Amino acid sequence: MQLSKAQIIGKNIKKLRKQAQLTQVELAQGIGTQAQISKIEQGLVIPLSTTLYEIAEKLGVDLHGFFEHVYESQSNYLKEVKNQIRKEIRNRNYEEVERILTFEAKNNVFQSDYDYQFFLWHKGILTFYIDQLHEKSIAFLEEAFKLTNKNKDTVTTLQEVEILNSIAIIYNEIKDYRQSIEKYKQAIRHFKEMIEITDRRVEIRLYYGLAKSLFKNQDYEESIAYCKKGINVCINEEILYLLGELYYEQGQNYQTLEKRELAHNAYQTAKQLFQIGKRPAFIKVVDEKLTALKDDIIT
Repeated sequence: MQLSKAQIIGKNIKKLRKQAQLTQVELAQGIGTQAQISKIEQGLVIPLSTTLYEIAEKLGVDLHGFFEHVYESQSNYLKEVKNQIRKEIRNRNYEEVERILTFEAKNNVFQSDYDYQFFLWHKGILTFYIDQLHEKSIAFLEEAFKLTNKNKDTVTTLQEVEILNSIAIIYNEIKDYRQSIEKYKQAIRHFKEMIEITDRRVEIRLYYGLAKSLFKNQDYEESIAYCKKGINVCINEEILYLLGELYYEQGQNYQTLEKRELAHNAYQTAKQLFQIGKRPAFIKVVDEKLTALKDDIIT
């Protein structure tokens, strides 16, 4: 049976730790906890590159030599780094993303235009969420977009579409809904022009984001239309991703338009999906909406 990357890393760390005559507790000091080291050695988790650096330094081994043994090529290592960054972004762990980006930038891993674009993209995100500088953040994101999108009105990579999505999100966050809507529509147009579509979740994310900005801009009917587009993609592709959120957003629009029965049905569907996904915080929010809707009907 072929070992996974996590198992290879864990096996090598355990071997090197024993050679250094260190216990898991001793290795963990100044790095993390004994439980974390245990999980890494068992191959249950892939440690962050910064954690690997600290482990390698404590074990007295060359980090790059260690990576060469674990990863088949530099591109595979970079892929792992990018996956980790995207995971931390989804978890809104922006300080950890900053740590990883700073460390990897020093190692010169973002060399090609495409990889440096990834770096600038996330630098732009951090500039907004950590430094709270929206103009500078958008400037970084626009620079990132133009890095591979020079003098053309077409988008050729999914990464370019995702950068447009990030710009649209920031405009939404600063309540510039018209600019947000414009960027979302640009991203959707380019997504549809792509020759090969590899990730439908990006399309769903765009429809959901646009629906939210349209709702905030009081364009309720159009928001409902984009909720339906997102829901249709989820159903056709058999994807649950953001399906509950789309029904919830649809419910908000119907409620604002005083279409109470449609709002109730949308909220109920959203609640069922959140129950399937075991998301109690979302269920609570929907229950509050249903209660408010019921009170409106009674009064």
